Amino acid sequence: MEIFLCAFCQRALWDPVTVSCGHTFCRRCLGGDLPSKCRLCGGKSVLLGSRTVACNVLLCDLLEKCLDKGTQVARLKTDLQELLRSRDYRAALRSVQKGVALAPDDLMLRLCRSEVYVALQQYQDALEDLEVLCRQKPEESEVFFRKGKVLLEMGKQSEALLQFQHCLTLNPNFHAAQYETEKILTNDASPLPGTVMELKSDASQNLKGSNSGKELTALVSFEGEPLQDLKGRKEVWLGEDASDHSQAALSIPEWLRKKSNSGFSAEKERDFEEGASAAEAKSTQEHKPDFADLLSTSDLECSLCIRMFFEPVTTPCGHTFCKECLERCLDHRPNCPLCKQSLREYLRAGKYNTTLLLEELMMAVFPLQLADRKRVHQAEMAELSNLTKNIPIFVCTMSFPGIVCPLHVFEPRYRLMMRRCQETGTKMFGMCMYENGKSFADYGCMLEIQKIAFLPDGRSLVDTIGKRRFQVLRRGHRDGYHTADIEYLDDEKASPDGPVWCWWLISILPLDLTRKLTIFSETSLKARLTQLKHILNVILESRDYNS
Repeated sequence: MEIFLCAFCQRALWDPVTVSCGHTFCRRCLGGDLPSKCRLCGGKSVLLGSRTVACNVLLCDLLEKCLDKGTQVARLKTDLQELLRSRDYRAALRSVQKGVALAPDDLMLRLCRSEVYVALQQYQDALEDLEVLCRQKPEESEVFFRKGKVLLEMGKQSEALLQFQHCLTLNPNFHAAQYETEKILTNDASPLPGTVMELKSDASQNLKGSNSGKELTALVSFEGEPLQDLKGRKEVWLGEDASDHSQAALSIPEWLRKKSNSGFSAEKERDFEEGASAAEAKSTQEHKPDFADLLSTSDLECSLCIRMFFEPVTTPCGHTFCKECLERCLDHRPNCPLCKQSLREYLRAGKYNTTLLLEELMMAVFPLQLADRKRVHQAEMAELSNLTKNIPIFVCTMSFPGIVCPLHVFEPRYRLMMRRCQETGTKMFGMCMYENGKSFADYGCMLEIQKIAFLPDGRSLVDTIGKRRFQVLRRGHRDGYHTADIEYLDDEKASPDGPVWCWWLISILPLDLTRKLTIFSETSLKARLTQLKHILNVILESRDYNS
């Protein structure tokens, strides 16, 4: 269970957010504004290109599978208290809706939802929750009072009066109900005869024909406590002196934590007296699931390659992919492959840190499958490292040994090629010029990457230098770019590629590329120099003739 604990609050993760450094926290632990630095590693914790703090979609699904219902409900209650304290009622409603869906029989959650509905002026929804509570706890008085208050907000004074009367029938000392009843009778243009106490004595007669006799009152006692007006109206003190309006209101979390006289178990009372965090901690400790029974490898598959994640990275929009899979998608378009949100700023940063929690989870639950996945990747890298079989071919221009060859790489296939050359450590690829009917020429030169400068949109400026010449033996393709089996060309009785000045001279001479390729493929230094001498003589004679 420790895997799913937030590193900051040390409680079960809830609404997990993975920041750019790869660490994951509860959304509320990060606060309203994302901190500039990670609270664990000190690295930047920005969500590049995202206007909102997006939850990690994959981790949300995994938490739903792995956390038992009790832990989830307790965690929701903890978040709910904080949301109510900050009066973020929209977020509180979303949270309590999840809680009611998980635990429809949790009466405290239903009461809390009814209060949130009142705060949002959704009175009909609040009334429906209160009616459910009334049916389940018909002996309580407080919810009749709450139901009466909601009916008052809806403008139904006569129905509200019946609820207050029934509340007083169950509890004659409920001062708040007395006060509301007196106020209705006082303000009524045609007040009912008699005093409030007479109405109380006749309440059972008045309520005989209604369903209110079976209705439940609130789960928390309001006696002696100020009743909060959730819309910001004047507060009413419900103490001994109902006319005293000077007291400030309690916040919703405070009255929810008050000890209940409604017949709830001691454990439920303790939950709200000490806070839901205690119940959550208890549930977390008791629930130590075997994740191998709850998860399968398909739960940890990349949606792009349909294989177990290898170096999983999470985008600012909350989706997770293998690092290589995401990079290949961004080569073509700077958008999330799933939700299509722009990832231009994420691409501009050029650093994709792995999601550490997912790596820990895979290592703990599926160590053998992860080891197999790593072996497959290593085999792929070994194949890409071979400098004679299936070497990558960049089809562009002629290059020569010892001569620099700067490149502007913008095509997706060549972006992938450059990354692979870097990842394998060879930093080498072949350069051949285009030739009709063959895709590329029969001869080329190996180039070594010396420096890469990545541009914000994914393009790159690559500095390379020519190394060795080769002859193409067999042509092929891999992931969109050309490959070839080759053999290297060596000069006879000389250095492998002859003096560098010779290649420099060939590269600058005003010759047809086909003629240059013929000289390039020559393995005799003497023959190559002889051809160069002849070419230079022709150029000099032509200059003398023109002068």
